[in-house]
Amino acid sequence: MKKVYLIIFVVCLFATDVTGQNTRSTETPKPPQPQYQAAKKEKKSFLSFLKKKDKKPNPFYSTKEEEVTAFRKKMKAVSKKKAKEEKLAKKPEYSDPSYFGHKRPPKKRPVGKQKFCKVCKMKH
Repeated sequence: MKKVYLIIFVVCLFATDVTGQNTRSTETPKPPQPQYQAAKKEKKSFLSFLKKKDKKPNPFYSTKEEEVTAFRKKMKAVSKKKAKEEKLAKKPEYSDPSYFGHKRPPKKRPVGKQKFCKVCKMKH
C-alpha cells in the first residue's frame, strides 16, 4: 500500500515538474516604433529650376530711416491686429458665459432629452 502511494506521489511530482517548464520567453515582444514623416517633401516638377525662389527681406538696413519706417510699419500692423481681436472679444459668443463657446446660446432641453455637446463638453 505504501508503495502505491509512493508511486502515485512520484508520478504527480513528475507531471507537475513537466508541465511547470515553459519554453516560451517571459519577456513581452516590443511593438515597432512609430514612423512619422518629419517634414513634407517638396515635389519637384520638370521645370522647377525656372521658378523664382522667394527672397526673404534683408534684416540689415542701410540707413536709420529705413529701420524706423520698417519698425513703424510693423507696429501699425500689430496695433491693427490687436484692435481686431478686441472687437471680436466684445461679441457675446466670447464675452457672455451663457454661450459656452457657441455662436448662438445653446437650447435648454429637459433632463431626459439632453445631448452631449462636442463644443463645450457639457450636456444641454
